[in-house]
Amino acid sequence: MRQEVVCFVLGILIGSLFLVSAYPTGNNVQYAIPVVQRINNTVPVYYMGSDVSKYFTGAIKMNPSLSIKTPHILVVESSHVKNSSQLRELVRKEILSGIPVIVIGSPKVINGTFRGQFFAELVAGHGPDGKPITQATVYGYMTYPSNGILVSKEFISIDAEPKAIEQAYSWAVKNLKPSAGTFELKAEPLSSGAYWSYRSQLDFTSGDDWKPYGRLNIRTLHYQLMNDGSSQYDWYNVHVRQQSVPGKELWNSEWRTSDMYTWIDADYYNPKGFLSDYAPTTTSGTTTVGVSIGVSVGVKEAQVSVFQSWSYTIPDVRVYDESDYSQELAKWRHDIAEDKAVGSNTYQIEPGATLRFPQEDYGAKVWREHYGVVYAKPPNWWEPWWDWHYSEENWVEFRISMG
Repeated sequence: MRQEVVCFVLGILIGSLFLVSAYPTGNNVQYAIPVVQRINNTVPVYYMGSDVSKYFTGAIKMNPSLSIKTPHILVVESSHVKNSSQLRELVRKEILSGIPVIVIGSPKVINGTFRGQFFAELVAGHGPDGKPITQATVYGYMTYPSNGILVSKEFISIDAEPKAIEQAYSWAVKNLKPSAGTFELKAEPLSSGAYWSYRSQLDFTSGDDWKPYGRLNIRTLHYQLMNDGSSQYDWYNVHVRQQSVPGKELWNSEWRTSDMYTWIDADYYNPKGFLSDYAPTTTSGTTTVGVSIGVSVGVKEAQVSVFQSWSYTIPDVRVYDESDYSQELAKWRHDIAEDKAVGSNTYQIEPGATLRFPQEDYGAKVWREHYGVVYAKPPNWWEPWWDWHYSEENWVEFRISMG
């Protein structure tokens, strides 16, 4: 017995020595360094702050004394420019000339660029497994003139670098105007009659940050009522475009879309914010829902009647209207049949709301938008008596302002 124990101990010691000798030590240790696949940027990229050459095959440090008139993209490290009035002014000029600006860090360096500017900032969120979301990874921002006003597009991603940088670059290239760098805003007469004028688009993606559950994408449109005949108020329409791409579609995981949550809170920041209209309301047993939002003359201080209308499909989906006029809150829950095709595949919802704010108070035309998704997966084969598994709501919230 004693001999067997001795042999056993010797075997362990010999094995340990073998493992130690086989493992590199000292200067022979080589750690695997992840290789970042750089973006082959066909559009010139300039940068301010940390060198972004690790992300792009070609990147040029911005010279503040130069005025670049050809289309390009500017990548800005916010901490580098926030305390420099010269650099902030350069960022402002780039935006006003139509150049897409990608900001790494706080987006406040692009806020206040011009009067009446659309600006969205991610202010809160909740990811899988209780992960708090307090800030975005990158912001992309661009403007261009339309009908005598500046309209804007903004991109936000919470994905990790370098993926978020790649997403922002791709967004910038897709939205880059051929005449970027030479834009001049010229005063033009507005079209006659009251109409809803496009002002901005908010693009957001959770990227791969919520893997294996799914991905949340947003492309919400914002409009302003022009020629409204009112000297007291301004009205804005919010046309939500909220898309869920479930994990089953993306990564062949078992997670499907179960619920989608949306709310627009008109008075979250400003007690004078007013919910004028919203749609849809609760549905049951329908496959398509219509949305018509706007203002009617004589109702809620409106001087004109003008609406926007659209529709979207709700196959195996039930819409629950959870809005409350007393709280100036438009709110919906889309209950999606996770065991049907609509749960396993990409699905988009498009509710909307009309908001009213005092006309003279530019700094207070601000509201909150919330977008969320709950995912579900069926029980495993060895637990057929169990119910489906559900995630917590994964969500993001934005502070939206119009100058």
